[in-house]
Amino acid sequence: MTRPPRSQHQATQTWACRLLAGALLTASATAYASWPDLVSLGARSPALGGTGIAHAEGFEATYQNPSALWAGRRTLSVGFVYGSARTQLQGSDHAIDDTTGVLLGGSVPLPLQGAMKDRLGLALGLYLPTGVVNRARVPFPEEPRAALLDTRTQVVSVLLGGGVRLPAGFSLGGGVLALAALVGEIVIGPDGTGRITSVSQQEVTVDYTPILGLRWQSPQQQLAIGAVYRGVSRSSYNIQVRTELGSSLPLVLPVIFFAGTAQYDPQQAGLEVAVRPTSQLLLAVQGTWKRWSQYAYPIKPATAQSLALPDPNFHDTVVPRVALEWTAPPQKAVTLQLRAGYFFEWSPTPDPPPDTLAAQLYDGSRHVLTAGGGVALQGRLPLHFDLFGQVHILSAPGRMSGLLGTCGAVVGLAL
Repeated sequence: MTRPPRSQHQATQTWACRLLAGALLTASATAYASWPDLVSLGARSPALGGTGIAHAEGFEATYQNPSALWAGRRTLSVGFVYGSARTQLQGSDHAIDDTTGVLLGGSVPLPLQGAMKDRLGLALGLYLPTGVVNRARVPFPEEPRAALLDTRTQVVSVLLGGGVRLPAGFSLGGGVLALAALVGEIVIGPDGTGRITSVSQQEVTVDYTPILGLRWQSPQQQLAIGAVYRGVSRSSYNIQVRTELGSSLPLVLPVIFFAGTAQYDPQQAGLEVAVRPTSQLLLAVQGTWKRWSQYAYPIKPATAQSLALPDPNFHDTVVPRVALEWTAPPQKAVTLQLRAGYFFEWSPTPDPPPDTLAAQLYDGSRHVLTAGGGVALQGRLPLHFDLFGQVHILSAPGRMSGLLGTCGAVVGLAL
């Protein structure tokens, strides 16, 4: 397929991107989702293939299913995560920034009495990429990009949720996922000496999305069924460039917009069943529907008069997940758990690709293998240590291929 020629509209975008790159000194790439959507939250759920709608606990449940937050003890957790990718687009190497980030989390059951005793709980989870709050790079529209992987983890994610225990084994919960967004303005004009200067002002704002969950557990907790809904979550950027040159340059330039979507989580709904065939084994099976058909081109037009950008024509997907957790026979002061999982992230990009600039939005379906473990110490210092690792195998011959690896560790203290 031949590359579409650069139009006047695209040339205007090119000029805007170069001007703003020099003015803002920004760096990164078009991206699509938060760390929780790519990997999950914490260390236990990522080791279990991103499952947890029916079994997550503690601060991990703020993303997986807030309805579980009524249960458990007060905990405080801190962790570190890392990710690296080696990918190719159309047979050529494509660089994706490495990821380093910090996880913070805490959960607390509310100490109420009477009819509300042991029924309510709250939790907070944070993912903080090191060195940035929100990062976005806008390549030229005709440049190939890994639309669903590039710097998708370079944005702060904050999750807050609460859960309540209902009769008959049911629990209900809700919360929000907040992603950092960027708005600002650049004004180009003469200073007191007649030189052309630029004044830049940026402000970090927040985009919110709801998370709603429902869970049922059997009396002996041998069977659990959970459902969750997550709304569309965007981390956007919108920088306007205005010129106020006056008599310095007798030319009227339009307002130029450096705007688009840096991170995007689609609307999704998931259902999961968790079974404990024995006291030592946990088996979880999940399916999640993702509404990628609402995904819009990640760059907005550069000016009010620019032509409309193409529709990527992404399609909805269903992500199957399966996981197994084994708990060793209890010892005096230590509890050991081993975990493994798998999920398949079906690419939403159309095949064959459209004959527009949207053809430069590359992606590939991913087979993801996960593993990890946990050690919990009993006694005077009730600590727990959890590790995870994931290998994402991209498979789209002729378009995008490669490997993505992530790992992390979390240390928690029961208060």
